[in-house]
Amino acid sequence: MISMNSDKIMVVEDEWVVADQLCRNLKDLGYTVCSTACTGNEAIKKAEADSPDLILMDIVLKGKMDGIEAAGRINSQFNIPVLYLTAYTNQEYIERAKQTNPFGYLVKPHNQEELHANIEMALHRHQADKAIRDYMDRLTRCYTGTIKAFSGVIESRGPYTAGHHQRVAEFAHAIAREMGLPAFSVEGLWLAAHVYDISLANMPTEILQGAGRLTGHSLTLYRNYPQLSYDILKEVNFPWPVADFALQHRECFDGSGFPRGIKGKDILIEARILTVAHALEDLTSHRAFRNAFPLKQALDEIRAHRGSQYDPDVVDACLRLFNEKGYQVEG
Repeated sequence: MISMNSDKIMVVEDEWVVADQLCRNLKDLGYTVCSTACTGNEAIKKAEADSPDLILMDIVLKGKMDGIEAAGRINSQFNIPVLYLTAYTNQEYIERAKQTNPFGYLVKPHNQEELHANIEMALHRHQADKAIRDYMDRLTRCYTGTIKAFSGVIESRGPYTAGHHQRVAEFAHAIAREMGLPAFSVEGLWLAAHVYDISLANMPTEILQGAGRLTGHSLTLYRNYPQLSYDILKEVNFPWPVADFALQHRECFDGSGFPRGIKGKDILIEARILTVAHALEDLTSHRAFRNAFPLKQALDEIRAHRGSQYDPDVVDACLRLFNEKGYQVEG
């Protein structure tokens, strides 16, 4: 019973006699022991230096950091699979260990066959997980490219300059992070910023080019575009309510916006952020009927509508970024 691969394994064990025997067993099974450690801090350093394929982790270690805490840090920093080898089976340890997404929990004493089977299953699962992640990365790049292509079509027809959606996405991303939104929500907002006005691709060119000076029927048609974008995007099974972000991004905090006139916290926070990001990009860009505002003037304009058009918390976060934290508009 010898491994067909020369996978590198790191042993984390605070009793040197146990560690030595475990290393001998691993070598007999055909594995390469790349390093050993007896403390959590040492395990983290060697995991970074040696990049093992798997770590066999005892739970009770020398020093202040136990194996569960060390495994959590290794998992978050290096994405190296951890298989616990421990004599402890109380529920507290098990519950804590579960939070680190381990690849197994093997109770001592164990025999060579159990050790080999658990290692092989852990290595196989890690490879399967990696294949799934790689696939999801390719899929993400694919739909991101498709979304950017749609935004490019809209920008080519007006009323926006090239790169409008990317700049809105960057502003929205920065504001959302400043406000402490979860990473998942920030990701959804970034995506929504590229497609929130997708229906403008079907809008008559004369209306797009005249946006900002429209009246009558043309204005009514233009103000319906968030609803049309919603009707398109609701058919896509995004992990986020992107269609609702698009529907609400022209709503105002005081209820004076369109298309539905909702207000305050009834508007999704992502849509409230998108509203400010859209306004800032619009004000700092050249339009057919006016020149771009200097950044200070654009920020003053947004501040002037704090609490009316825009959510005060979003405005405050936006102003902090530029006035206190040195955020800059590229170009």
